[in-house]
Amino acid sequence: MEYSSDNKLNQQGNETENKGQSFPGIPPKSSNRNLKISIGVLVVLLVAGFYIYKNKTAVENEQTINYSVVVKESPNDKTKTDVYLKDSKNNQETLYITLSDIYRNHYHNAEYHNGNLYIIHRTGGDLGYQTNPNWTDELWRYNQQEQGQKLYSVRGLDFRVSDDEKMIAIITNEEFNLLNNNGSKIKTFQSNEVISDLQGSPMFGFFAWGLNAIWLDNTLGSSLTGIVKINTSNYDVTKYDLSGLPAGPEFIINVYKEKIAFSNFPAMFDVDSAQEYERSGMKVNLIVYDLSSKSQQIIATSVTKKFEPKWLDESTLEYNNPDGTGRITKQIP
Repeated sequence: MEYSSDNKLNQQGNETENKGQSFPGIPPKSSNRNLKISIGVLVVLLVAGFYIYKNKTAVENEQTINYSVVVKESPNDKTKTDVYLKDSKNNQETLYITLSDIYRNHYHNAEYHNGNLYIIHRTGGDLGYQTNPNWTDELWRYNQQEQGQKLYSVRGLDFRVSDDEKMIAIITNEEFNLLNNNGSKIKTFQSNEVISDLQGSPMFGFFAWGLNAIWLDNTLGSSLTGIVKINTSNYDVTKYDLSGLPAGPEFIINVYKEKIAFSNFPAMFDVDSAQEYERSGMKVNLIVYDLSSKSQQIIATSVTKKFEPKWLDESTLEYNNPDGTGRITKQIP
């Protein structure tokens, strides 16, 4: 075994101290001490590395799980709301936080992104607009430490948050606002700026986040009559008048290829209408419409059956089997 010059001196010192006695195969005391220190450092590094890996994995797993938000009246206090996160994979619900004055009956009252809850407060809760003349809606963000931050306040509030949380869309009856992560306004559009046809499609709403773009839909009742694209780099607005298409209440956009999948299945609001339509034997067409070329392609046809289309990726469309049960897919060039 070779040693450094320092180890040789230490060995000589040990031999002198032991009065010339030799112990073949046993390293000097300083080497044992250095070996113990090295082992200790190695153990610390291994433990630290394990916890770093464990925490990194936990964060990655947290980000890959898709959670939806479920709000329920608190059983301990009817004025409060228990907010649960629902795992899309196993439908397990986990209590996240309990809050007051939550607008529970809003059709889209909350979102969850990367450990942050975004939720709408309404003064006095669902009926606050009747009981409090000074009622308002507020968008709040809560982190995992239950620390809250008010981001926006207005009467009649709808919102969406981008996946990276860098942009927040606020929809009211009069305006469409874009906010940054701190709630400061980036851009404001008046309603007439984001409606393709003021006479034919007086309503607008959030449709989808796109590639450097936000898509809004224009509707008349439940039927699609137009689409608006807002470029998030320069805020240019592009309007698409779709009032000539037989688009009913089921429609979905492919933001990658800018195509719309829709059907002419009508909106029905009661059992009698649904039963009458089923007896009619009417044909329902599933159509893909290209916003750029304005071309249409019939993908499938059913008899009085809805398709519920869904884009799985930029080229794959999934929909209900028109001739049986289950779902089928088709590649759309």
